Amino acid sequence: MSTKNALRTIDVIRRAGKAADAYRTAQHAVREAHDDHGAAQAQLHHWHDRIPAMGGTDRASPLLAAVQEHQEAEQKVRKAEARLQRAAVAVQAHRPALNRYPTERLRRRAITVLLDRLADHPVDLIRAADLIIIQTSSGKDSLVAMHRTVAAAKAAGCLHKVRVMHCDLGAEWPGVPELARRQAERYGIPFLLVTPDGGFLGMVEDRQMWPDAKRRLCTSRLKRDPTGPVITTWVRELGLDRQAIVLNVMGVRGAESASRALKARLALDTRTTSANRLVLTWNIIHGLSEQEVWQDIASNGLEYHPIYDTGLERLSCVYCVLAGPDWLILATRVCFALELPHPKTFAELERRIGHSFKQDFTLNGIVAAARMLDALDGPITWRRGDAVRRHLGPAAADQYLALTR
Repeated sequence: MSTKNALRTIDVIRRAGKAADAYRTAQHAVREAHDDHGAAQAQLHHWHDRIPAMGGTDRASPLLAAVQEHQEAEQKVRKAEARLQRAAVAVQAHRPALNRYPTERLRRRAITVLLDRLADHPVDLIRAADLIIIQTSSGKDSLVAMHRTVAAAKAAGCLHKVRVMHCDLGAEWPGVPELARRQAERYGIPFLLVTPDGGFLGMVEDRQMWPDAKRRLCTSRLKRDPTGPVITTWVRELGLDRQAIVLNVMGVRGAESASRALKARLALDTRTTSANRLVLTWNIIHGLSEQEVWQDIASNGLEYHPIYDTGLERLSCVYCVLAGPDWLILATRVCFALELPHPKTFAELERRIGHSFKQDFTLNGIVAAARMLDALDGPITWRRGDAVRRHLGPAAADQYLALTR
């Protein structure tokens, strides 16, 4: 099966599943509407029989209310049945796909198999795509994901399809947005900086709570939500008279965590996909180890953020809600060395809202522990290239520094 045929099949299966879901929902709505209608009809009969025996001037009021409720129930039945009829037409239109994949499990399995095959042929996938968006944090994984996407796009003769987007949360290390722009400019790719209203600290202030692992609003509200409107605009600019194929490239590696290990190399983004665009999330470096990432950076002379040289392994917010105490203490000591205001800013916000940064400890405790370590050991120091030295050895670091001098 060709790449384009595979993509069309994926969308046909997706639409068939959506039609089947809508039909089931409509059936449930019809049953509910008929139940409500039956209850309203019983109430109407009750008051119709009782009114003649009632005295007083206000005896018509209960009957009027029952009549109105019965009329509303009849209208609800008509709307539900019309919705069911439309859903039945949609199901019939997708009957061949539903006959072949009658259950949700079979539909998911078929899409997964097709996507896995497409992931084995990145150049063909890029040729079939209309738009390729690299979502970058400017961190090491995003950097290598960008480099490999560009290499595949050049091999396909499709570099013009690639764009880069970075969401600035306002709580990252200094120079992150500027680095993201330079990383894109290295390849001559259009770059878009998105700045969500209020940023991370504004969101915390509004909610009076920090996010956590179960409620990662910093990801959903500040990174994922701004993506949809951007994709809508860029797809509209393509001016296609058909559904656009969009590849959304992420620097996600399976070795980072148990949950990320379960992610597919290529997945259907059902939240963002619509009638005019089929959006696929492409975890292009999913199978790489951390050492392989650094090998790509070192051998290609890619510019990484100097925060990695301090011993911090991730370029996230200065204070990440997913980080453990050792990581946060080190981040605080780096802030002291760079004379950054983040420890004071975050700790004051924690006191102001009365909600601990983490369930088991406070940021004020983290700052105090960092000060004690600085007093005992002195301020931390680092050299340019230390991240490469740590992961690949001194020779690789010397070679990297020579490439990037």
